[in-house]
Amino acid sequence: MEKSESTPVGTVVGVSSTTEFQMQVRPDAVRAQDLVAIDTIEGGETFRVWAKVGTIERLNPLFPREAAQELAFQGRDPVDSVVSMSREMITATCKVIGVQRDGRLEPPKYPVQPAGRVYVPPADEIESFLVGDTPEHRRLYLGTERGNKDVNVFVDGHMVVSRHLAVLASTGAGKTVATRKLLEELMIKGYPILIFDPHGDYSGLHIAKHTKVTTYLPEIRIADEEFDQVISYIRGMSGEVITPPQEQLLAGIMEVLTDESKRSRLSATLDSHEVGALQKTVAHDHFYAIAEIAEKIAMLKGGDDRAPLPREVSQLSTGLNVGSSTANAVRRQSRRAGWQYWNMIKTNRKYAAASKPLPAGKDLHSIIEKGAVAIVSLEGYSDELRQSIVAGILSRLLSDRIDEKVPRFLTVIEEAHNFIPNRIDGADAPSLPIIKQIATEGRKYGMGLVFISQRPSRIDATVLSQANSYLILRIVNPNDQKYIRDVVETMGEDEAKALPNLNTGEALLSGLFTRIPVMVKVQKSLSEGKHEEDDFLAEGAATDVSVAAEDPSGWNNGG
Repeated sequence: MEKSESTPVGTVVGVSSTTEFQMQVRPDAVRAQDLVAIDTIEGGETFRVWAKVGTIERLNPLFPREAAQELAFQGRDPVDSVVSMSREMITATCKVIGVQRDGRLEPPKYPVQPAGRVYVPPADEIESFLVGDTPEHRRLYLGTERGNKDVNVFVDGHMVVSRHLAVLASTGAGKTVATRKLLEELMIKGYPILIFDPHGDYSGLHIAKHTKVTTYLPEIRIADEEFDQVISYIRGMSGEVITPPQEQLLAGIMEVLTDESKRSRLSATLDSHEVGALQKTVAHDHFYAIAEIAEKIAMLKGGDDRAPLPREVSQLSTGLNVGSSTANAVRRQSRRAGWQYWNMIKTNRKYAAASKPLPAGKDLHSIIEKGAVAIVSLEGYSDELRQSIVAGILSRLLSDRIDEKVPRFLTVIEEAHNFIPNRIDGADAPSLPIIKQIATEGRKYGMGLVFISQRPSRIDATVLSQANSYLILRIVNPNDQKYIRDVVETMGEDEAKALPNLNTGEALLSGLFTRIPVMVKVQKSLSEGKHEEDDFLAEGAATDVSVAAEDPSGWNNGG
């Protein structure tokens, strides 16, 4: 970077302290959140004090309220009056960040001197200050400082992958683009990444020529799932509560379906009792295979809950001996789950045409590789099914990571509020316990997390508090603003007040991955998502149709 000179912007006035000072500045010299510096003398040595501009106030002492009121009554422009408009006073309150001594940033021991000159250091010095002692190989480039486009902003990649990062913003503020930019930088470093992608926002990462990027399509393999997981699937996709008798029957059906010998014996028995042999298998027909057996049991009962099952059937599993009403309920629930599942699978296959089937549990570790990105496509799935899939994958990978079957890797969770909801929004989400475990213990396992959400206040507070770094874009919702102020310890009041007014792509960086909280204009990512927002009216605007030129009588004549 070319060496440049410091730019004087103001003079210290009034009472200064070790935490803040005020300065008079010339018009348009600084903006809120800009970095400034002032030299101070301590022990006969000169040190640089770094500060951040907070509030900025403008006052014209020669233009009192009474004059403004009189001009308003007269309807006159102040420029045409005798009132002086050239004596405006602009005062900025600056928060002291620290004193730079031998490259270290320390708390000041003495206030800055009134009448001291405040200046904006050269861009290369600001950049060096922000980077600190972060080694070159750990630096991830995100963009430029919000108030100075000549200052490049880097974050410490080690603090991203070894701890946890929260990316928070209102819808449309640019959080996904910012995350893609961060991931593109990590891909250059060859760090393994796992992305749970609900909407195809990361499909464009395939443009990377230096990184292996694979999209995986998860499908339910009921025969390989734990029984509790199967219950979770049916409950989530049917939208019904599973009663103890229904759970008993489901356990019995799964016992038969996953044992080929028992399934064959049941099929033969059903055929001999003239209700028809079994036609569906759990491997091919999934939930419909469960519904088929439930339907056959109801037929054997003939609508009579007290009627016993044939001995050949009841001996296969005690769980099968239930009433016909229970069997009919399980049939309905399983069919509804099957219908939901196949519709979701068709949608996901449509949008993830180039995907590969997600490997089975024992081979799942193969998706985590050095220099590779694994995208798990969740498009088209319901929130309940997404939660179950994420829970299953992370549980297995945590076990594999403990056994060192996979390298250290970073997990990216889009729409985190759906996977780690707070107690009010659904603390029974199956994905919450495993993500909470990784969030609290993941550092020792080498499993970093990135939480991305447009509704921070709906995220479990315990999990979010485990984030050590924050990339926060525009936040408009007052509840979310308050929640962030309460959770992010490194955020000052001035930064919090600035969040609603950030432009798209502007962000506050705070936490361990940056030396100080800093506002950044994030560089647009090279990749794009599958469903980038288009101009829906562009096609219509291109057509040569003029409504105004039409005969207005047509509106009344059915034209």
